[in-house]
Amino acid sequence: MKASDLIVKKLSQYTNHVFSGQGGSVVHICDSVTKNKNIELVPSQNEQGASLAADAYTRVSGKMGVVVTTSGPGTLNALQGLACSYYDSIPSLYISGAPVTGSLKKNKKLRQLGFQEMEIKDIVKSFTKYSVRITDVKKIYYEIEKCIFESTNGRPGPCMIDLPDDIQRMETNEKEQIKFFPKVKSSKPKINQISLIKKMIKKSRKPIIIVGNGVKISKAEKELKLFLKKTKIPYAPTWAVFDMFDTDDAQNVGGFGVYATRHGNFSIQNSDLLIILGSRLNGTLIGSNTKLFAPNAKKILVDIDNAELKGENGLKVNLKVNCDVKNLILELNKKKTKWDINPDWIAKISTFKKKYPIIKEEYYSQKNLVNPYVFFETLSDYTKKNDIIIPDASANLVWAYQAYKNKIKNKQLIFTALNHSPMGYSVAAAIGASLGSGRKEVIAIIGDGSMQMNIQEIENIKSLNLPIKIFLINNNGYGMVKQTIDTWLEGRYSGCDKKSGLSLPNFQKVFNAYGIKSLEINNHNDLKEKIQTCLKYKGPILCDVKLDENEKIIPKVKAGKPLHDMEPALSEDEINSNFEE
Repeated sequence: MKASDLIVKKLSQYTNHVFSGQGGSVVHICDSVTKNKNIELVPSQNEQGASLAADAYTRVSGKMGVVVTTSGPGTLNALQGLACSYYDSIPSLYISGAPVTGSLKKNKKLRQLGFQEMEIKDIVKSFTKYSVRITDVKKIYYEIEKCIFESTNGRPGPCMIDLPDDIQRMETNEKEQIKFFPKVKSSKPKINQISLIKKMIKKSRKPIIIVGNGVKISKAEKELKLFLKKTKIPYAPTWAVFDMFDTDDAQNVGGFGVYATRHGNFSIQNSDLLIILGSRLNGTLIGSNTKLFAPNAKKILVDIDNAELKGENGLKVNLKVNCDVKNLILELNKKKTKWDINPDWIAKISTFKKKYPIIKEEYYSQKNLVNPYVFFETLSDYTKKNDIIIPDASANLVWAYQAYKNKIKNKQLIFTALNHSPMGYSVAAAIGASLGSGRKEVIAIIGDGSMQMNIQEIENIKSLNLPIKIFLINNNGYGMVKQTIDTWLEGRYSGCDKKSGLSLPNFQKVFNAYGIKSLEINNHNDLKEKIQTCLKYKGPILCDVKLDENEKIIPKVKAGKPLHDMEPALSEDEINSNFEE
């Protein structure tokens, strides 16, 4: 059997789609995919699009996202999606074509010996769980099986195989293939740690559970919600688990971080105990000065990745627990425990929510163009049960998480590549999400600047006839960049709007040229009607949502400030009043 056929036969055990950028060093694998009835080849316009689609495919389907790219520039183009999967802990497998083994350089001082040759396995080491070049045709099964194991066990993530062209063409068979036999490590918490956590909770008067992506990865949603119901402890979802909870739940303190909500931030800053479940707590969540983050709270950090427990972000942690989050929650739920959570604490959080709503009344009365907060709240009123919603990077992402009203009864899946956050993610990701869900409708929300990054992938949306609804949040530039420049450089814009050199097309005409229908929303009068029109449309469609060029994220934390000190600034007296017992 031809090796490429054997590879694809093996891949069919883990996926039904292969996302590719065709090229000279992978023609044999792509050909083998087209001959296999169990796998569909999904070509992209650019390898970056293929990699982002594969990332979303895994998030939606639970199957392995597989990317096949040609050597050199093809593989480099795909690294964007590889990074997304690594930083968000998404399993995936990348197969990079390489020149024939005889032309691979052995002298490290040579820049290239083979055409489009590079040491890709070394390049990707810092953001893969495992990378290897196969030079023995008998080790194909071994390396694929090892990649799948490494990718899905412990903290998940992507793996890469660099596969020379001549290896793909060799003859081999299953009998001569070397197999991989994994060793699974235990990831349970220590008994004394469970006892200590219970004591710390009972002693606390203002606890909060911070829910990170580790809860989703460990499939601990059911167990966590049981624990929350029993204990009545308030919780703060990170953006990665926003869709797990009802926005209006009394225990939900709301979004927290640099780009979040005042009520969420005041709740976090008032807490005396933070139980952090599977979250990296990066700078967007805790601010740039870690000493100012919940300064009076003891902190328990639970993570399956021991590297995340080393505290390199400078955050002081009182108890570090290296285990799978699900195993910890199972232990906490085992025995009947009398929990005595302070009812005044829930009441205080409720007060913060009422005092600091994200959407102000004057936003609704805006006459010209569309207010982003009103748009996202309205959109949440008309999305359906089981919808898949993918915001992009930058301001539209923040507005979505601030203003979108999630209802858990709707069982919607809301995600993006949060930790890497490349512009242009959502349109390419929508392709993988739709295919991974059986060609379901997908709602992609993207800024005009981001749209330019992967606009070519709308050709795939059209050719595959995927029912993807694209809401273009159009403010004629990089709104988030402008806001940063306003903060630090007194509005001296460069390369972020049309006046400072950024060029943007008429997107409706571009989409029409690709054969995709478009419509426009430029005020609040027909906002509801046109959102519904877009969502009800049977095929792919663009909805161009016109915003004022000066719309800002409100509120936000300036660098170096504590989370409760957000702009626009509150008076010192008002801030202090929120910390009174």
